Amino acid sequence: MHIHTLSSNLSQKSRKRIGRGGKRGTYSGKGQKGQKSRSGSKISPLFTGGSAALAGQGSRIIHKRRGQSPVQGHHRIGNVKGKVAYKVINIESIANIFDNKAVINIEALVDSKLVSSRNVKIKVLAKNTGDIINKKFTFENLAISKTVQDLYSI
Repeated sequence: MHIHTLSSNLSQKSRKRIGRGGKRGTYSGKGQKGQKSRSGSKISPLFTGGSAALAGQGSRIIHKRRGQSPVQGHHRIGNVKGKVAYKVINIESIANIFDNKAVINIEALVDSKLVSSRNVKIKVLAKNTGDIINKKFTFENLAISKTVQDLYSI
């Protein structure tokens, strides 16, 4: 017994082949001309008739990302080559947790649960600080904005 001699007991229904004569004649239910009336026609579900409507609505699915160079980085989705993606932390959230003259580094931020991992690059910003914070901090191995450097670091 060989595998090519085996056959199934179940009868398989063959697919309907339209446009071969018989009751479904002429255009065979496909209309007249056009791409969808041809055999083997496939149109992407994202195709909107040649207009860029979905791309204009901020959909990131449409962009193809075919080897854009860093010079043409505005076409690229995600991180551009050579740019560093930072996890941003506000100085207010640091001031709420840490005491005055505290040393702030990645380990301290992970212990205070402001950052979940030690493997991220962190930048401290003074974003939307309504009140000036009266605390001073020492930052180690963190990227700091110029405002934070001037106002809050020792």
